[in-house]
Amino acid sequence: MTALDTTRTSSVWFVRSLAKAMRDALSTGSVTRMLVPPRETVEDAAGTKFISMPAVSPDHDLYVNKVATILASPVPGRGATVTALVPMFSVSTGRHLGTLDGATVTNLKCAAVTALVTDRCAAPDSRVLAIFGSGVQARQQFLGVSAVRELAEVRVWSRDRTRTEAFARDIRTLSAAAGAPVDVVVCDSAEQAGRGVDILSTATTSATPLPVPSELPAHVHINCMGAHTTESRELPAGLLRASVVVVEDLGTAIAEAGASHAHALELDVLVSPASAGFARRRTVFASTGCAYLDLITCAHLVSHTPTPTHA
Repeated sequence: MTALDTTRTSSVWFVRSLAKAMRDALSTGSVTRMLVPPRETVEDAAGTKFISMPAVSPDHDLYVNKVATILASPVPGRGATVTALVPMFSVSTGRHLGTLDGATVTNLKCAAVTALVTDRCAAPDSRVLAIFGSGVQARQQFLGVSAVRELAEVRVWSRDRTRTEAFARDIRTLSAAAGAPVDVVVCDSAEQAGRGVDILSTATTSATPLPVPSELPAHVHINCMGAHTTESRELPAGLLRASVVVVEDLGTAIAEAGASHAHALELDVLVSPASAGFARRRTVFASTGCAYLDLITCAHLVSHTPTPTHA
């Protein structure tokens, strides 16, 4: 396993640098030269999912395959229901380069792609962020957005008040440590949290659309990082239809999130002139994930951390 300095890699600086690496890969054509087959998911009778997400990049001389198990329900004595690993190999030699922790790769990838999309889509003077959710991905949303916008207020809401208050304390600690303290408000409802915000991030497991307030500004940018499948979604279909929707990969988005994403734009639009004016429009980043971002994250981690041990 590769040793990682988790304090350094979870910093705002690292998220910014990883977001730049993603932007560079999109603008130079590195992403289009990758081989990224659709992810494979096998589900057993108990509902446990076994996932494989491969990607090959000649530019990075890297082949990765994020493999994961997702339990349908918690197992007594075991904390996480998701376990993931990312083995890495050299394309040119076939040699195993090391293995990264899948949760670390996923979390950093989510924070960095959030930073990339938010920087290109949110109004430059955005100061108020609302986050629906209080888990691990909600924390990545704060890290990603705060890496590219000087926030004055963060509103948080989730169905678990205790976890929401703990999340609010974490934001206060993180923002103070970064030298950019923000006012954190624990809200009683989604409507209260989202009313009039500049940026809204959803990171929940909700299977039905969240009660997003109707008073969203015309320029609001939304990062939708939670449930988004053909059967469940965090955002109302009407909100998607009324917004510019951006996804990592159009084929994956349609296959996994349905026809509501048929007119979505892929991430590379953000590094083209076509993104001009996005900051004045209602935009939604509807994330369904794609292995090319995991590969870029792995390459960036390896280049900024000690040399991995070999198995």
